[in-house]
Amino acid sequence: MHNRVIIKYVLKKRYRLQHQLLDWILIFVATISIVWSSYKIREWIHNVCCNPVSYMIVTGKRHYTTDTDIHQLIVKLGVLGTFITQDVNIIQKQIESLPWIQQVSVRKQWPDTLKIHIIEYIPLTYWNDFHIISTTGIIFKVPKEYQDNDKKVMPSLYGPEGSERAVLANYYAFNEILKSIKFQIKSVQMDTRYSWQLILQDNIHLKLGRNNIIERLYYFIRIYPILFQKINNNNTCIDYIDLRYRSGFAVRWSSNSVTPVTSW
Repeated sequence: MHNRVIIKYVLKKRYRLQHQLLDWILIFVATISIVWSSYKIREWIHNVCCNPVSYMIVTGKRHYTTDTDIHQLIVKLGVLGTFITQDVNIIQKQIESLPWIQQVSVRKQWPDTLKIHIIEYIPLTYWNDFHIISTTGIIFKVPKEYQDNDKKVMPSLYGPEGSERAVLANYYAFNEILKSIKFQIKSVQMDTRYSWQLILQDNIHLKLGRNNIIERLYYFIRIYPILFQKINNNNTCIDYIDLRYRSGFAVRWSSNSVTPVTSW
């Protein structure tokens, strides 16, 4: 009986030691696994963080800006930094150097990508042939290859340097008045003497002069139905209409004949 108790005690102690040993083995293996995993994760993060930013995603409604434009500007900055070290403000300022760019936002996307969102100025009219006025009144230039296409769809404004806001304001006023007879403006010009001229669709040229230009434009609207009837009857075209007279106007037809000043 005594021997049986001793054997049972020995077996129980051995069983406990085996469990303790197994626990220590499991703890050791788990510790090694954690250390190894931490090392590999750290190594991966280090490798990723050491790689330069290599890709870009460009978003936004773009009329003039191409991916090539953005790439060339970024290349000028030299080798980019890593995801952590690269200053996105430098890239943002570089892209904003394009004159038709209104706003740029640049942010990083893990692990090696730039997300670039572009807002361009919205073009409204041409200004003195080589510039564009935006819908907010900002003057900017566009790539030369776009100018010919834009001139087919956008009106042109002309005036002395610094007069763009005055010319643009009158363009809006003229356009609103001419809507009543469904005329579109091709160009508005103010010269250095503040004399105004308009070219409408079908190349009808209106000379408004310096004074009472709004009243003279309303006068044109009143007389145009009569001129339109003559155009249809004679199968001819108007070259220009001179509205600078106090009472009446003069018309030059495409045949080079000029009607006398008329009081209508």
